[in-house]
Amino acid sequence: MDGISPGLRARLLLNRQDFHTAHALGQNFLLDEALLSGLLDLSGVGPEDAVLEIGPGAGVMTCLLADRARRVVAVELDRRLEPILREMLEGKENVRVVFADALKADLGEIMGEPFRVVANLPYYITADAVRKFLGSGYPIRSVHIMVQKEAAERMLARPGEKQWCLLAALAQYYARVRLLAEVPPEAFEPQPHVMSAFLELELYEQRPVRPREEQKFLRLLSAGFAMRRKTLANNLSASFGLSKEAAREALLSAGLDARVRGEALTLEEFCRLSDSMD
Repeated sequence: MDGISPGLRARLLLNRQDFHTAHALGQNFLLDEALLSGLLDLSGVGPEDAVLEIGPGAGVMTCLLADRARRVVAVELDRRLEPILREMLEGKENVRVVFADALKADLGEIMGEPFRVVANLPYYITADAVRKFLGSGYPIRSVHIMVQKEAAERMLARPGEKQWCLLAALAQYYARVRLLAEVPPEAFEPQPHVMSAFLELELYEQRPVRPREEQKFLRLLSAGFAMRRKTLANNLSASFGLSKEAAREALLSAGLDARVRGEALTLEEFCRLSDSMD
């Protein structure tokens, strides 16, 4: 298939293999190389970069990444795609495909060096994947991911807004989050029933808050959003084994209303509360 564009080559191979996407695996492939090239331009991936791709699908973005980056590792769960990826990536000596569950694999060990993440994520793993990318301690330089637009809006939400949630708090603690592009359903095969968004998470060298005990702070974030209808004092009691009075005192000592709910707090206020809970 020499001389055929990656997108057309992928379509031909998918048809030849009589490949049917699996809804349970969240398979919505991007085969338009013009669209993908534009997204990769936005990602800033260059010739010095090692790139981790999660869910290469039919391999169109993988091919384009191989032409831009020094090294590409694509992690794919569905082994049915092996013959398609093998043919798509023939001659791409700087690409390695690993068949594994990206949520369970040691991505740092797979990469073995600092890397960037670029992925058209299966939408059902978005929250778990983002948590793994950001909280793993892996030497990740940046994350550029296609997600459901609703998930992007959650990660961009601000304190006090309806969509402010644990995922938003974690994302904004670890990274500067930016929406780079919106992508309509018709760009995918098969078409999802939702709008999609290409999101950038640029990991901070110095985070916006610096809690004295990070693990306590992260545990407090989880507690703060655990039961949204309850006050933060109730959630503190349940998660930290505090008496109601001790939880109220902790909030007051951090300068917070004893009746406040977790979704009303900023990262700075969560940090202050964490530091006050000695």
